[in-house]
Amino acid sequence: MIAVIATLHCEADNEEHLVSALKTLQFHSRQESGCERYDLARRELDDKIQLVVTELWKDKAALDSHFHAEHFTRFGSQASDIVLDSEIIQYEVIED
Repeated sequence: MIAVIATLHCEADNEEHLVSALKTLQFHSRQESGCERYDLARRELDDKIQLVVTELWKDKAALDSHFHAEHFTRFGSQASDIVLDSEIIQYEVIED
């Protein structure tokens, strides 16, 4: 399994727009084959909002398919002007 933690920052004025786009992405991603979890979280920082997406995918092929899905590329277009910075880190899950 592959775990993903994506962190995005935006100005407080753009939070509603970004969260709306993320919720749409979340809805479609959860329906993809190989998506085990897709959750959103937020916190306020001194001068911006931090949003975190935690994902769990069956395997690398499922994650690669997600990165090429239409709803993922659409999200990128919607968010490009309002995301201040982002980081996506992938982890191999240690299983019993």
